[in-house]
Amino acid sequence: MPKIHHAAAAFILLVASAQSAELTPWLELQAKAELGWVQHSEQHKNLGPWWQQGTGQLAISDDRLTTGPILAALQINSDSPWSARLHLSHQQALDAASGVTEAWLQYQPLPLDGYRLKVRAGWFYPALSLENTDLVWSSPYSSSFSAINSWFAEELRAKTLELNVSRPGRAFNSNHSWQAVLGAFRNNDPLGSLIAWRGFAVHNLQTRIGGRVDFAHYPSLRRFPLELQPDWVEPFVELDGHTGWYSGLHYLYRQDTELRFYHYDNRADPTVLAQGQYAWLNKFDQLAFQQQLSERWRLVSQYLDGRTEMGYDTVLIDYRAAFVLLNYQHDLWQATLRYDHWQQWDRDATAGDDNSGRGHNWTFAWQFPLSEHWVFLSEFSRMNSHQASRGQWAGWPLQRNFYQSQFSLIWRFD
Repeated sequence: MPKIHHAAAAFILLVASAQSAELTPWLELQAKAELGWVQHSEQHKNLGPWWQQGTGQLAISDDRLTTGPILAALQINSDSPWSARLHLSHQQALDAASGVTEAWLQYQPLPLDGYRLKVRAGWFYPALSLENTDLVWSSPYSSSFSAINSWFAEELRAKTLELNVSRPGRAFNSNHSWQAVLGAFRNNDPLGSLIAWRGFAVHNLQTRIGGRVDFAHYPSLRRFPLELQPDWVEPFVELDGHTGWYSGLHYLYRQDTELRFYHYDNRADPTVLAQGQYAWLNKFDQLAFQQQLSERWRLVSQYLDGRTEMGYDTVLIDYRAAFVLLNYQHDLWQATLRYDHWQQWDRDATAGDDNSGRGHNWTFAWQFPLSEHWVFLSEFSRMNSHQASRGQWAGWPLQRNFYQSQFSLIWRFD
């Protein structure tokens, strides 16, 4: 059975099981769609985005009317501890296809002595982000995601079994709540390809399960020792038969302060070449932080530190990224300012393939609700990027500035 059909099969199985047990399943539907006009400065033109095999790090390189992403979430609940969730997306970019971005079954029994247990199985993001908390892993603060979560949206998901044990403070008459998370996964072996060849990017594109992401066909990919590396990645495949793992710890103080720490290790064998792709050994640590500063002001931040490796030390990169986001909620509107910074260090000795890079990005977003279902959004981004790999083409500047303005109408149904 194709992997993109697993979610549908799981939904059918859950409904059939509920009916056979004379339970009452019910369906919840939510949707979100964006229609907007995107405009760029002259400095960004003629430097196409990575998914069109360019080296640009914003998703669109020309002035155009855009539709999407179009997002939908389906949830099946029942009078039992079992539920199921399916997330769907359609967008003009990447492979311009509709598909499943997440799908999982969940088991959550009644609390035991105040403690809560939750088990998830399927395809999904670990709960790393405090930025992407809106419908179908989108952001409530802006159209684009931070550089960290833009990369997660491209390459980070897997076929996962996750166990979550929590100690909610209210059950113990305490202001402190804790969660411990442990996950085992497969089908995320190419994780790190895009950081190596393109560097970090800023956008709102989520790769569908079974999807593919293209990037520039660098001259170094045409010669030894990289001639077998394709100029694309299918992130959600299993290549070496190894099971990866992650662990996380969440802490919440009242409803004001939240911390999430995760360690992620895909345990891939970087010497394996299968299905036209290399496996990439990728390990990282990350810390997400959120603070409600006052009734109107909120601070959100995230820090990422990791390493990715392919081949016999053919490609070896350390990477680091962070962002700080400040959100203001007015009675009638909200505004968000986000600053991103990232860097990659090339640690291998492969000649003619320098994967070092660094950059930063400022994003300002303003949202004004027009009605119950419609919101107007304006967003402005300024990115400064230095990618050594651009030097593989004669006359291409390593340093580039990108500017983007966006005006959108967002429709949502809850």
